[in-house]
Amino acid sequence: MADITVTPDHVTWDSFEQPHRKTRDYSGFGPFRFDRLQYADAVKVLTAALGSDET
Repeated sequence: MADITVTPDHVTWDSFEQPHRKTRDYSGFGPFRFDRLQYADAVKVLTAALGSDET
């Protein structure tokens, strides 16, 4: 799991955790920051690929 923060310019993933492994330390993992428009384009490409009948 992660917190996802969306602003007009960026998308940030942080505060990672694995609820089934509470003892694991993810404090050194992230945050990951993406350009908002590039992020939106990547999500569109992924959505199209997942909706495709081709495998």
